[in-house]
Amino acid sequence: MKTAASSSRLSRVLFFIGLYLACLAVVFFVTPIWRLLEKLSYRVDDLLNVTGVAMADGEYDPAGLWVLFGVPLLVAIVIFLLCGKSKR
Repeated sequence: MKTAASSSRLSRVLFFIGLYLACLAVVFFVTPIWRLLEKLSYRVDDLLNVTGVAMADGEYDPAGLWVLFGVPLLVAIVIFLLCGKSKR
């Protein structure tokens, strides 16, 4: 029975990776979502500037990659957990 559990775990991991890649594709290829995440990145940069955690000038964007890759990751986690709960 150990192989059945490991194949189930492997299929869940592959499903999550596919879900995350689909979320990334939506972010990169759907222009309104790209602009929304870009605005969110600028807002986070402003917050980082005000608090003094990181200084963001016009060229350096400390929150850009975190927002562009983190938000799809959070969305993929939520969808993955909702799919897992619906199977039970």
